[in-house]
Amino acid sequence: MSTETLAIIGPLTGAVGALAAVVSLLWQVSVHRRSGPVIQVKSSYSIPVYGPDTAPEFHGPDFVAVEVRNRGGKSVTVTNYGVSLGGRKPSDNMFVLDRPVWATTLPAPVEPGGVPTQVLVPVPELRKAHSTRGIPFNKMVPWVELGDGRRVYSTNPVPLK
Repeated sequence: MSTETLAIIGPLTGAVGALAAVVSLLWQVSVHRRSGPVIQVKSSYSIPVYGPDTAPEFHGPDFVAVEVRNRGGKSVTVTNYGVSLGGRKPSDNMFVLDRPVWATTLPAPVEPGGVPTQVLVPVPELRKAHSTRGIPFNKMVPWVELGDGRRVYSTNPVPLK
């Protein structure tokens, strides 16, 4: 081969090798991030209705349902949950202490690709915080604490107006 051909092949081979290394690194980072728990938290409005099919319905208090999904490859446990009221201080959080008996009990495991875990926040408590402290609902963001020490916030705020 001529010197001119080698002068072209050398840098071209180096560029292809560098590109392959970058693609390999990105793939390894992606696989590593998905190997642990990848948690997604969303909130929605929930109106529970009770009673047998033949009886009149009984409507209980409304809730904001906080749904926790695991899209990763390792299970995790929800240990606590609450709502951020727009600040960073501990007093700017609302913890749910009075949970309905039919709600998910904590700690609650969240399996990869399994059924999502759902925890409930009473709407009257959110409305009380809104009226007494003047916090807009779009500043209230539900969160869950996990067994690995992380706090994961909902992708959307409290769905109230």
